[in-house]
Amino acid sequence: MTSNLAVSVSLNVSGQLPIATSAASAQRTADGRVQFENDNYRITAGDNDEVIIFNKGTGESYRIWGDPHVEIDGKHAFDFWGQTTFQLDDGTKVTIETTPWDKGGNGATVASVVTITDGDYGVQISGVDSNTAGDLSFQEFAGGGRVLDAAVRDGNVLLENETGRGFLAVDRDGNIRHVDQAFILATDELKNGGPDFLAHFAEILAFFTGLMSISFNGGLALGTDNPHRVRESAAMPVPWQFSMTLSISA
Repeated sequence: MTSNLAVSVSLNVSGQLPIATSAASAQRTADGRVQFENDNYRITAGDNDEVIIFNKGTGESYRIWGDPHVEIDGKHAFDFWGQTTFQLDDGTKVTIETTPWDKGGNGATVASVVTITDGDYGVQISGVDSNTAGDLSFQEFAGGGRVLDAAVRDGNVLLENETGRGFLAVDRDGNIRHVDQAFILATDELKNGGPDFLAHFAEILAFFTGLMSISFNGGLALGTDNPHRVRESAAMPVPWQFSMTLSISA
């Protein structure tokens, strides 16, 4: 008696190779400051209450200084008091933890600890405040950026305006707002009872922040576009396919 056995297995897998992430690093500068840099941004912090964020692609500059003031391209935009995160166009997050200012009054604070995350890379810069001189230091978390991001509270989240100047944010009603002093006064945690103030609408904030990213990709236009902003063609993922066929006969 003769028997024939034939087995055929076919497997097809398709997808996309992930886009390579930009290299990020931090180092001391010649004048003693700490400088983070990736493909899109250069962020510098000193021990004088100052943090400067420079967008290489657009030429825009954001300066956080004093108790703390925010300047956009050299013009005062708003002040803040409590923990605040500046989320940049490429996903880099800059979280500024504040501390009471020894030389100030009426609840004045200054930047103290700056946490920067870019994908799997992170760096935490401490001693930024001027309360103690000479204590500026930094610690890198290569490969641990996402863990660092999860461990550090965001506070008030402000998103760099991808289609214009300044920053956008989501208010407690889910509305997208240009960030100005009135918005900060209504949402800054220290001006509204402490960190627990932001906790009750954290979910809605995350939800609408995601929608904002989708809207940006679809061409959301808010405010006057920055004439210096140069749009670069985005690198697209490379499609790939994998096929395997197994045949057994007897």
